Amino acid sequence: GDTCQFFLKGTCRFGQRCRLSHSQDDKEEQMKSNKSEKTKHEATVSNPDGNKKPRMRTADDVISRILWDPVVDSSEFVVGYVDRFLGVLERPFDDFTWDTNPCDCDYSAELALPRHRIQYFTYRGHRVWDRHTRTDRVFGSTGQTLAPPFGRVEEVNDQQPEPDAAEEGEEENAGYTQSDPGASHAGEILFPLEQMEKRGGRPPKKRPTHFICFRANTPAILSGFQQLQEELTTLLPASAPNWSSSSSLHVTLCLLVLPGPAEVAAAGEMLRRFAQLDRNPPVVLTFPLRLKHFNGRVLYLSPHPQLHLQQLNGGLQEAFRREGWLHRHSNNPRYHLTLAKSPGEEEDRVFERVGDLKVGKGLNFGRLPVNTLHLCSMGLSGVDGFYQTLCTVTLR
Repeated sequence: GDTCQFFLKGTCRFGQRCRLSHSQDDKEEQMKSNKSEKTKHEATVSNPDGNKKPRMRTADDVISRILWDPVVDSSEFVVGYVDRFLGVLERPFDDFTWDTNPCDCDYSAELALPRHRIQYFTYRGHRVWDRHTRTDRVFGSTGQTLAPPFGRVEEVNDQQPEPDAAEEGEEENAGYTQSDPGASHAGEILFPLEQMEKRGGRPPKKRPTHFICFRANTPAILSGFQQLQEELTTLLPASAPNWSSSSSLHVTLCLLVLPGPAEVAAAGEMLRRFAQLDRNPPVVLTFPLRLKHFNGRVLYLSPHPQLHLQQLNGGLQEAFRREGWLHRHSNNPRYHLTLAKSPGEEEDRVFERVGDLKVGKGLNFGRLPVNTLHLCSMGLSGVDGFYQTLCTVTLR
């Protein structure tokens, strides 16, 4: 007869008095069929449509890999992340403090980043992980091939590695710290695109030909600069020949690669259009007296607030990037006012200990309103000891 369902579950209250069958064989049958139902159900739950997307490795996984993989150089990576005010920004991987919880972070000294704001990682300009497009060429979790340095061997490049210009004060490649400001480097720097002979099978990296900047020439800055120069030259006599001329002081916004006169003219036109945009209020900067250095060879001060400078510069970067004229070191500029630069060799790190020196007591560089921008040529000096200026605009 019919089997008692409660007996099969082990919960029949009637025991022997039950009118339905309590056969042991039925119970075993039922258990077997239950089991196969269950495994079928589990299979559909784990993969209901059979072609579910594989789980993508997280930003945290990528960070750990970059930090701990011995064959990976973290300084080659850039992080694209969402800034709540400015949208997606890029910053070198090494700028961040990865082992700090953002809530515990001392923002004056370190930079922590909530993982959910990370959008992508690039290696030498190529995206290796991207949240939105589900690109993972670090681990291959979404089916793509691995990218260098994680997979395929990179093309061997027997070029001499060039020093990172961003570290060395960018446009100061032009060598304006020489005692002869009129010395022309035109052949060396103005026509870098003519030097694209194949070394190591590919052209050397393009060097910037022009730049956009604003001058730092208020009376307070000029007198502060002079006093700082005197104090530091007394403490570091070796730095004496390395100081910028006071007429050349400036902060660079964009480094550009403009191959010819047509591009130079178009860049000037873009700058003029940019100047017409409404800006309210104008950017006003200060230069707190905390001496910093790139690699012990470039002495500089950081303008504050950097956020306002980035807001001003973002539109320019974007416009030049679209044309393909923005130099790679300006994707993520470290704004700075160069005071001195040592052109010497690696071991000649004159400014390495500058943080320990007690200088500039009572000095104040004052406030600098940013209301005029210049498009300048690299390396060629103009009449007044500044760079050759091809276009000057006043911001609205």
